[in-house]
Amino acid sequence: MKRYCTMLILGGAVLLSLPSAQAAGDPARGKELHDAHCTSCHAKLMDGNPTAIFTRPNRIVRSLDGLNKRVRFCESMNGLNWKDQDIDDVVAYLNQAFYKFGGDNP
Repeated sequence: MKRYCTMLILGGAVLLSLPSAQAAGDPARGKELHDAHCTSCHAKLMDGNPTAIFTRPNRIVRSLDGLNKRVRFCESMNGLNWKDQDIDDVVAYLNQAFYKFGGDNP
């Protein structure tokens, strides 16, 4: 019984250490990057309301993977030269603030 409990505890610790299906970035840092580099363009596209691009009924992004691809596309089109961590941070912010994709929608 003691061995079973030890294995159960170790197994739980391993599961907790695995990355979740959520975006693996820092949302606070992602907001800073987004506000500094993305908001002005989004405002131009959405008649002065930069967040409307995320909440419009016909939005392009439908999954966490799609969000990641879209952020990478925008980053590339604007020549930002972000690192993968920067992308992850912006994805985490946008997912937390607007999209709310969970583990069932990777």
